[in-house]
Amino acid sequence: MGVLTTKAQLIAQGLSVSTISRRSRSGGLTRLLPGLYATEKPGYMDLCRAVALWKPDAVFSHSTAGWLWGLVEAEPRSVEATVAPNAQVRSPDWVVLRRRALPDVQKLRGLHVVSIEQAFVDLAATMPTAELEKFFDAAVGTHIPARRLAAFCDTAKGMDGMQALRTQLRRCCPGTFSEAERVVARALTARNLFMDINARVGPYYGDLVDFRARVIVEIDGREFHSTGAVFTSDRRRQNALVLDGWLVLRYSVATVMSDLDAVVEEIVSVVKRRRRSIDADRTSHA
Repeated sequence: MGVLTTKAQLIAQGLSVSTISRRSRSGGLTRLLPGLYATEKPGYMDLCRAVALWKPDAVFSHSTAGWLWGLVEAEPRSVEATVAPNAQVRSPDWVVLRRRALPDVQKLRGLHVVSIEQAFVDLAATMPTAELEKFFDAAVGTHIPARRLAAFCDTAKGMDGMQALRTQLRRCCPGTFSEAERVVARALTARNLFMDINARVGPYYGDLVDFRARVIVEIDGREFHSTGAVFTSDRRRQNALVLDGWLVLRYSVATVMSDLDAVVEEIVSVVKRRRRSIDADRTSHA
């Protein structure tokens, strides 16, 4: 059991109740939960196992499920679990128990955990919006396909967090290579302009691409002109794209971060104007 031990085990080792109490007061033992102690400082996984021993029917959910599934790297501040609607939820500050009908249960790292789809819903219900957007952009497509989450939405209607999940599925921008690309893509989807992310255009790739308007948006970092070879290669690439009928809009990371609204407004205006022009030209030649 590692650093965890029960009161019964301590007594079996010959410790009296008074000795256990004395060691708890002196710091030799840490009382985690009723009847459960730690012999040294517990890690987050130890705390999860302690909750599982205390509440055998509990199912880990929300931030804890996200961590167990590898969706989030940072250890949560508390251990979160779901218990039955009639269960007792009084607990120490580091444990958060939520009462609801127990969701589908999976076994992960020896613990009962909600499904990965349910973890997304739970996180959507509790994460701040800005943090949630970053999470979805990083996790969708990496840990689970968007279509699986969309299918789950159809089978779990009315659940807390479902509306936020649906919104994130509409607006998420997975596959961006930098924070600047991500915020531009997010801002464009909020304006109902959906551009392909890191899409292939002939032998090249564009950060954001609108194939209908033949517009490529490039977000250039500080390292972009670091060498003469990179500078020359980029000019050849851009010339080839322009000669093939593409319009390339370039913005620096500094410009994106300091004046996002103006950047997005220009992109939207250019793409819509190019779409109208190309569509009109096709119609006239039909």
